[in-house]
Amino acid sequence: MSVQIGFFGSALAGLVAALIVGVWGWQRFIVARDADGRGLLARNSLAPVLLNLFNRGIDFVLAFVVLRVLGVTDAGVYYYAIVVFVWFDIFTNFGLDVLVMREVSRDRAAAGQMIVNTTAFRLLLAVIGIFLLAGFLAARQSLVENPFPTQGIIALLLLYVGLIPASFSKGMTSLYYAFERAEYPAAVATVTSVSKAILQVAALLLGFGMIGLAAVSIFNNVLTLAILAYAGRDMIGRPALRVEVAKIRTMAFESFPLMLNHFLATIFFQIDVVILEALLGAAIVGKYSVGYRWLLALNIIPAYFTTALFPRLSQQAMTDRAALKRGYQLALKLLAFLVFPAAVLLTALAYPLTILLGGQAFMPEGALALQVIAWSMPIGWLNSLTQYVLIALNRQRALTWAFAAGVTFNITANLIFIPIYGYLTAAVTTILSEALLLAGFMWILRADVRGVNPLAVLLKPALASAAMAACIWLGSGVNLALGALLGVIVYPLVWWALRPLNAEERALIGRLLPRRQSQTAITQN
Repeated sequence: MSVQIGFFGSALAGLVAALIVGVWGWQRFIVARDADGRGLLARNSLAPVLLNLFNRGIDFVLAFVVLRVLGVTDAGVYYYAIVVFVWFDIFTNFGLDVLVMREVSRDRAAAGQMIVNTTAFRLLLAVIGIFLLAGFLAARQSLVENPFPTQGIIALLLLYVGLIPASFSKGMTSLYYAFERAEYPAAVATVTSVSKAILQVAALLLGFGMIGLAAVSIFNNVLTLAILAYAGRDMIGRPALRVEVAKIRTMAFESFPLMLNHFLATIFFQIDVVILEALLGAAIVGKYSVGYRWLLALNIIPAYFTTALFPRLSQQAMTDRAALKRGYQLALKLLAFLVFPAAVLLTALAYPLTILLGGQAFMPEGALALQVIAWSMPIGWLNSLTQYVLIALNRQRALTWAFAAGVTFNITANLIFIPIYGYLTAAVTTILSEALLLAGFMWILRADVRGVNPLAVLLKPALASAAMAACIWLGSGVNLALGALLGVIVYPLVWWALRPLNAEERALIGRLLPRRQSQTAITQN
């Protein structure tokens, strides 16, 4: 344990030092050289992704201790509690974060009153959610042979208490995105990630286990809300503290499809955890979750990338469909460029990555699950972007049918095949479900954005990743790390040789990047 804590402290200190250097470099080379604001979109997409990847690094350093202290079974219980908590987080958010982003990006003067009304609505939903959670726990305890442990129930209840300030924080974060200040909530999340890591390790050392981990989340969520609200007070202004019931009713009608789609998307992606726990027990969930952690860490890239693009997509959907199509196609190519090498590396390095994060106790199941589920990312990342394009086009109600089909297939396949073929069925089903969802999305999108084929976008990065995989395989005969390094070098060279971007797309990327101050000065002179 002393070695593990020493590693945690050293790694956390190194990450904080890297953050200080990164903030200095960001201010020096990005913000200071963007005097004319041309890099605004790049900053709003790049900064949240980089900072949240950094936050995932902190989470992984924390997981190194948490997984070893809790052990396989308790880690599975806590992960199950988090999955269920996310369902209720989606319910209390009710799609309001996306609605606020879309509406405030079109009318910033409405920001303050939107926050007042959405906060009141979130409080009402949180109260309703208490009864829903009680009903879920009662059903879980009566229907599943092995009852959920008391510690898990207490942890879940504490997570729910922390959900209330977290829901309010989402409202504030939406304002930052609508005002195209996405780097600010990402920076706040970094501060609170450091706080969470230190406090959760302290809770574990004091012997509080998963209950201590959940209790820390309450403090951290209150801290996040306080910082976001204070720093964003200029966006809120001085709205009338009057709850407009009619507007809340309208918001509920507008946001219900967003909530339902988000809920179905989450069920679609994580229902396998609930089914695995019921059929095979918490221990296999604990092992399976190690592979999931690597996947979820990388899935923040499309999540924050598309969130940053969403205000611009919403504007273009109203005023310039041709620009929307060009931006969507370029974004698809950029995501495809990133996701294929990520999937190849997760597959090649699955065994050392699993041992690094959880230790031998989580092997080999965790590594095998990671190798399979990594290949859900190429389609899943495209789905993440396409979903937001459809919401920008006000097609969120049509999305529900696609998600419903995907969830139905996912649940049915898992219930039938997990008892026969085991836990890897869940990973394979995730890939097939993503493919089914993409087909549904493209069917909906065909009338609004013609001529964009996501499968064609995947072809060139897929070829480049095949060359990358060959290099890793050949190099691993000498050393796996050497093979991975060779593959990382070869991939972008092959991808660029295949000429994936046309001249217009290269010019568009150039316009999004911030110019040097010297160039700006020359232009002004």
